[in-house]
Amino acid sequence: MGHNVAMPKIAAASVAEHRAQIEEKLLDAAEALLRAGLPLTAGKVTKDAGIARNSIYRYVDSIDDLRGMVIARHLPGWAQAVEAAVAAVDDPGERIVIWMEANLEQAAETGHGWLMQMAQQPGPSRVTSAVADQAHNVLRASLIDAWRSLHPDPELARLHIALTRGVLQSAFVQLDGGFPPEKLIPAVTAATRALVRSSTE
Repeated sequence: MGHNVAMPKIAAASVAEHRAQIEEKLLDAAEALLRAGLPLTAGKVTKDAGIARNSIYRYVDSIDDLRGMVIARHLPGWAQAVEAAVAAVDDPGERIVIWMEANLEQAAETGHGWLMQMAQQPGPSRVTSAVADQAHNVLRASLIDAWRSLHPDPELARLHIALTRGVLQSAFVQLDGGFPPEKLIPAVTAATRALVRSSTE
């Protein structure tokens, strides 16, 4: 007479937990490469994450999806901090200055200047493009609103939006290159205030 042997079952929570742990390892590995400015390759990511190379596609559809997931990992906190700082100010000119200052403070505090530069370059994957679009919109929305409030001429408003974003991108590059934030933030904030002032004279 045979014995009924109960087959071990893996609880759904355990499967989900295991998957989350692997995804976290993949994201950590991808972020380390992106921070270092190194190419994002399946071989390097899986090696650094300690998983089999051919298993990566159980977790992502493409290697570029990881870039979007890294951006999404940090974007909400950054966006909330900038939006909160800008929302506390009524004057549109001052909102532009605060927008610049808040973005630079986030970049300096988190070391994520590289992240926002990357977020403004949509990737080939749908995931990364969607996240990059969101980051792009978060960075631009309050800035656009402030400049449009300041300038009735839409062409001039558009020009100043582009100039302001160009200043921010240059500042990110400097921060990522090791320029001291305690010197950079006041200087760039002052330059932004001068841009605002000159635009209304």
